[in-house]
Amino acid sequence: MLFQIKYRGLLCLSLAMMLTISVAASLEGQKVELQDLERLGRQAIESGNYGEAKRNFRLALERAEVEEVSDTQMVDALGSLGEALRSIGEYDESERLFNRALQILRSSSTVDGQHLPSILTDLGRLYQETGRYMLSESFLKEALQLTQRDLGPQHPQMVRVLNGLGVLCTSMNKRKQAETDFKKAISIAENSGYEAADLAPVLGDMALFYEHQQKWRLAEPLLIRALRIAERFFGAAHPETAAILTALGFLYYRQGKLVESERILRRSLDIRRKIFGPTHSSVALTSLIIAGVLTAKGQYEEAKLLYADSLQAEEQNFGPRSPEVATTLEEFAMLLHKINNHEEAFAMEARAKSILVEIEYVVRPAQKR
Repeated sequence: MLFQIKYRGLLCLSLAMMLTISVAASLEGQKVELQDLERLGRQAIESGNYGEAKRNFRLALERAEVEEVSDTQMVDALGSLGEALRSIGEYDESERLFNRALQILRSSSTVDGQHLPSILTDLGRLYQETGRYMLSESFLKEALQLTQRDLGPQHPQMVRVLNGLGVLCTSMNKRKQAETDFKKAISIAENSGYEAADLAPVLGDMALFYEHQQKWRLAEPLLIRALRIAERFFGAAHPETAAILTALGFLYYRQGKLVESERILRRSLDIRRKIFGPTHSSVALTSLIIAGVLTAKGQYEEAKLLYADSLQAEEQNFGPRSPEVATTLEEFAMLLHKINNHEEAFAMEARAKSILVEIEYVVRPAQKR
């Protein structure tokens, strides 16, 4: 099968920001302090309630903007909402918030040294997830230098930075550097004791790195370990668990284990639909892989519906000329040829080709660096 899992929207949750569960009623009819709103937002992220997290973080930012808060508090409010929005694919507003925080950090002498590398890492991941690899590399490398200098080479922030660089290098086809970065991140996470917060996403991203090279014996144990961590610390119906399930289901699909793949992927799809709704980018990704599985099993009618749903969602989330749309068009066209709908298939292939020609001059120069 031609398509590969895209790194944006798969294992991109910043687990270092997460804690436990939130109740919306706790805010009703009472004045809640800024730090309480931040805490409730983090708790909602941990429980997978992104709508509630976004609401609490937005309230926190509004409170910070009308009160006389410190630069540190404003950066925290901007960064928390920005990261919550990035995690659910609302990239435009997320980028604006991160850049506001960065502007404060560049000009302030009162914010502690941990904030700048954290915001730089968040921006680096955002730019990687939206295909702007040169910007991503610049921000992540600066974050790495600052973290090493100000926080130390074994600080938990190093895990996030190195994992971000590993994912970026994978996207840019710098395999040797990607593997080195992933291994360093895993070593630091294992030695730090922050297993739930730091280790699971690195294991998952490194597994995808190996999967893309068809090194399945290396990828599978990493994903199984990551899944056990996510289920133990975050629960069976959490977005992080769903992300790892999608990766594991895709791995089994690539190995031809279609029954097991479909079972795992449908579990992930159910989780993601309940949390994010039917048009979220992660729902589209999982639906796309299930469509590939069903095509391989000869279940063409349901596969066609899933391809159509994925295509519509990706056009909405990433735009009609995005790499995600091109990938789905190519896969959809293959199915249409199988059911002898050649005219529509040729139209999709032509559209995919025009998109790929258009983005070639953006992606390939970045990959060669």
